[in-house]
Amino acid sequence: MFKFSRGHLESIFISKGKYNSRTKSNFWILFVVVAVVVVTIMWVLYFYLLASVNNRYETRHFTVQTGQSITSIANNLKQEDFIKSVWGFKAWLKITGKVIVQPGSYELSSNYNTPTVAGIIASGDTANANVTVPEGYTLNQIAQLLDSKDIASKKEFLEITSNFPPDYEFSKYWKTGQTVEGFLFPDTYKLIKGDALMAVRVMLDNFGVKFKNEIKSDLGDRDLHKILTIASMVEREARTQEDRQQIAAVIYNRLDLGMKLDIDATVRYLTGNWTDPISRKDLAIDSPYNTRRYGGLPPGPICNPGLASIKAALNPPSSDYYYYLTDLTGITHYAKTLSEHNQNKLQYLL
Repeated sequence: MFKFSRGHLESIFISKGKYNSRTKSNFWILFVVVAVVVVTIMWVLYFYLLASVNNRYETRHFTVQTGQSITSIANNLKQEDFIKSVWGFKAWLKITGKVIVQPGSYELSSNYNTPTVAGIIASGDTANANVTVPEGYTLNQIAQLLDSKDIASKKEFLEITSNFPPDYEFSKYWKTGQTVEGFLFPDTYKLIKGDALMAVRVMLDNFGVKFKNEIKSDLGDRDLHKILTIASMVEREARTQEDRQQIAAVIYNRLDLGMKLDIDATVRYLTGNWTDPISRKDLAIDSPYNTRRYGGLPPGPICNPGLASIKAALNPPSSDYYYYLTDLTGITHYAKTLSEHNQNKLQYLL
């Protein structure tokens, strides 16, 4: 049998100790090398895939459209210098499990790195604007409103509404060569900044819902364009629901007799003056929209009416009134004859 002596054992342990020390030393050398390589690779990947494009701190709007794919969004981000790499952006979203669900306009900067850009867009924290379009606003007034909210320039909005494709159920009622005046439903909207087309679509979509649920059944075989034209005058002339009904009745009564409508709001539509007194020069404007000079309905709506005015135009009450005026306190007075109307003028206006 082989026997170990004490000296022999000590030599073995000494030898083993030398081996362990050398191994530990080699291990730490290898660890440092690997760590340096890994850090270098990570730094290179970060610099080329995830780092900010530049050090410019100004923010700009970036729009994500409804239904837009992640690849398309990434390509647009790269094109607009918000990210360095399309692949890096998509990889970061996949790694972090973020999903883009909210279209809209986002405030981004070229100084943001890709993780920051991805986090902002995936959060749905948009720079959208809440906009209330009042009942009775014209296309021109809506255009000014959207311009003030940075949603669309006035020029772009008016261009789009002048040449909008007839791809809605109610589009058959649009008149050739006319705008969509009267068809943009007044309401409160959350609109995407910088997307004029989407703003028009959202308002027309809303009108489409009202048309299907509230208007179509009452319309029958009548011309919606004519109804909206009457409703637009009602919207601008009336202040209460009762007045909406009565003024709609007056309009129909005058049309039936071939009388001129003599509605001041149609003159104001031509001038854009909705507050100051109407001048003689205004009343003399030679336009088919001027119902002080021309008989029948104007060529189209003079504003975008709300549902109450549309309902009044669809279902006017039976009435013997042919005249009305609004006094200085906002109360409307009706008359059956011109003599009664003149008496109302003396009593309530002079």
